[in-house]
Amino acid sequence: MRSQKHRCRLLSLSVKSIGCGRHGVSIEGKGGHAEQALKKTSESQGKLVSVTPRLSFVGVHVFAHWLDQQHAFDPVVAQLTQTVKAYKQTHPGDDFALLHHREQTLLRRFQALFFAPLWGIDRLSAFDTQEHPLQTLRGRDYQSSTLSQFLGQLERVGAAEALMPTLLPEQVGQIIYVDGHMIASWSRRSLHKGKITMLGRIMAGSQAVIAHDEAGQAVFVAYHPPDIHLSRVILAYCQQVALATGRTLVVIDRAVNAMALACAFDAQGFGLLCMLDDNEHAGLESFEATLVDTLEDGTKVYSGPWKERRPDDPRHFVIVAPTEGKTLVYWGTPQVQEALETTEWPRVYRERNEIQELSFKRMNDHGALKTNYGRKTILGPDRHQQRKREKLAQSLETAHQRVDKQSAALKAQQDKVAESESKGHGTRLEQRQRALVVVEKDRKDAQHNQAKLIEQACAIGPPQERADRDFRKQTIMTMRTLLLENALMAFMVALCEHLPSKVSLDCILRILFERRGARMETVSQVVYWVNTAGVSLPYRRLLAEVVEGLCAMELRDQGKPIRVYLKDMPP
Repeated sequence: MRSQKHRCRLLSLSVKSIGCGRHGVSIEGKGGHAEQALKKTSESQGKLVSVTPRLSFVGVHVFAHWLDQQHAFDPVVAQLTQTVKAYKQTHPGDDFALLHHREQTLLRRFQALFFAPLWGIDRLSAFDTQEHPLQTLRGRDYQSSTLSQFLGQLERVGAAEALMPTLLPEQVGQIIYVDGHMIASWSRRSLHKGKITMLGRIMAGSQAVIAHDEAGQAVFVAYHPPDIHLSRVILAYCQQVALATGRTLVVIDRAVNAMALACAFDAQGFGLLCMLDDNEHAGLESFEATLVDTLEDGTKVYSGPWKERRPDDPRHFVIVAPTEGKTLVYWGTPQVQEALETTEWPRVYRERNEIQELSFKRMNDHGALKTNYGRKTILGPDRHQQRKREKLAQSLETAHQRVDKQSAALKAQQDKVAESESKGHGTRLEQRQRALVVVEKDRKDAQHNQAKLIEQACAIGPPQERADRDFRKQTIMTMRTLLLENALMAFMVALCEHLPSKVSLDCILRILFERRGARMETVSQVVYWVNTAGVSLPYRRLLAEVVEGLCAMELRDQGKPIRVYLKDMPP
């Protein structure tokens, strides 16, 4: 009976010959010969250990083996273990599950969070309803309740700060790119609001300020409420980045191009490269420009300071004047001028688009960057009300000064009219009386405006409270996303060394990571098959190159070499 069950199990795996590793060879419909064919295949490749005939996201499995081979999760587990240990010492009376997790449990649960975006899982609740290969990938399945509890306890022990060093590569590039990414949030609570750039709406949310090095590796992240402009926090943020990376040369978007910011960065010894707003210059005539280079397309590159000397302005400018189109002006502090050739400034700034803007789009697509995690809020003073009150206070001060000025002017004009009346003036008296009417009207207008502002100030009412999102869970999951993006980029670098054709990460995700396949393990090797059903001929050729590149990477699973093949499989 046992042998019969064993035979049936083998027969159920042999609809297609997944053990041959060759294209177009099938044992479908061969009845009892299927078992012999599978046995012959396993004998040629070593004794059969296990077979998984249907494996979803086969590329993710291969990617996971590469990560294991690189020991990519060792720093994460080490940091989490150290954080838990420190929490136990500072809170000896606390007792919850995370404090008793073994390193293997920490690893598996963090990997579940790590790989989830590659399976199209953005919210943890999708683990309960969406098909995913966690069981075949890590040998353990989890429900959303377990992972939500794990994430909440990571928040409790302060894992966000502990995981920050795991973002740093072995060698950080010389230049740091910084940009903010707005994430919208919908809530019935009264939250601080800001302009969510991607939606073009004023609404609640969060602002992730993310730093990348020149190789495109994310190195730091911090969250701020959406109503706080980047220019107000950027200096303190760059100081944190400098402490973490040792790098002080920063490239920022044009949103923070004030001279005051350049002075603040220069005072700290930081280098700052930005683009000058078009409203702040009138082209080449605004600068004492010197031609430094002429490009192949005729574009001229100039360098120099302002034409009208501004002693308090530390900025130096590089002007790019194309033969057609508008002139672009870049500015940098003295530290940038010392570190980079002026001819390199436009190229260094333009690379920000690929390193950050396109990276944000990729992480939105396959990294769940725009997903909100955590519902906790922190109640505090209503900053919108405070700003409105401050703005009205300034307007009221101006209005008071204008009323006082108009009252003085009215008194002076009344004195002139009285003087003309006493002296019996004719024409001059008429002129002064007409001027008095105008001054009286101006005084009434000023008093009316003052009364209106006082009414608006009274309508604001007593100080109110408004909430901010608690960003601890959000920061942990964003670091998960950044770690995933860094790992994918490193994987692409390793893979492209073995590819004759250029291929993008988005393409690899579509044609390899998201496809299903099969897996067979013998005593001597592990074999993966990628299903090519429905793939067009050009993409099939590209996928064949990718598979050959994967084999050339010499991947291993528990010491066994990994081979990857292509195979048409039935639906």
